[in-house]
Amino acid sequence: MRKYLSFLSLYKIPIAPLTFGLCGTLPFIFLSVAIWICAYELKLMALYNLINYSIVILSFVGAIHWGAAMIREDINYKWYFISIIPALLSWFLIMGFIANYLIIFIILMILFLIIFFIDVRAVRNKILPEWYLPLRKVITIIVFLSLGSVCLAININVI
Repeated sequence: MRKYLSFLSLYKIPIAPLTFGLCGTLPFIFLSVAIWICAYELKLMALYNLINYSIVILSFVGAIHWGAAMIREDINYKWYFISIIPALLSWFLIMGFIANYLIIFIILMILFLIIFFIDVRAVRNKILPEWYLPLRKVITIIVFLSLGSVCLAININVI
């Protein structure tokens, strides 16, 4: 077990962020599984809830950069601007401009990937703590696999 914790550098993460961060992935896991195994009506509910939860989490992850900029008393607009991008872009997904669920989930995956690489840069620039990157790595993998499984379910007409 220590080998796996070492591979992902999870041992560097304080227990509270690790525990709550992993708990935050449970809706991704449960809702994506529900899309595969539940009755059609429940699949639709899971699909809508997964889109909404993804948007909430994207907004939350973006807000981390806002908080970090406030703590640093940063007067530069860059990190404040970066912090609102995930919320604004994901908001467009629920405004009805895109009706194809496959495209919505692909865009969500891309947004999670983009914000992950922004987090990588923030950690390298010492804006966020060193332990944050391993946490984001494991959470992003779980989210990416969950959303990817939904893309597959949509593509093969499970839903």
